[in-house]
Amino acid sequence: MINLQFITHQTEKYSYLDSARMALEGGCKWIQLRMKEAPFEEVEATALQLQQMCREYESILILDDHVELAIKLEVDGVHLGKMDMPVAEARQRMGEQFIIGGTANTFEDVKMLYGAGVDYVGTVSYTHLTLPTNRE
Repeated sequence: MINLQFITHQTEKYSYLDSARMALEGGCKWIQLRMKEAPFEEVEATALQLQQMCREYESILILDDHVELAIKLEVDGVHLGKMDMPVAEARQRMGEQFIIGGTANTFEDVKMLYGAGVDYVGTVSYTHLTLPTNRE
């Protein structure tokens, strides 16, 4: 089974909540609220609204970067990037009841995160395709 996580985004046309709502309506069961440039108060307000939406759709809600907010709001978990709080520290603060994920860009990152005890690894997959130059 492959589990996919929808990472929220905002465009000129759609808000973070709009994009999450569309994913939930489409059957997505795993949402990450990612608001890198937003003030903390805006992240918290959006997380509260999205938490209710995720509950209605029986979906998992993960907050990007915000360990203390995830604990405060009692969402399902947190996603930590390479420059965020170390996984071991997050686990100590959050306990086993929260999901903790991490970002991996290399296989070494995957091994390190696995060793640190994450519940999932988020990665970007790049496919390099070389086409023959001589088609005979």
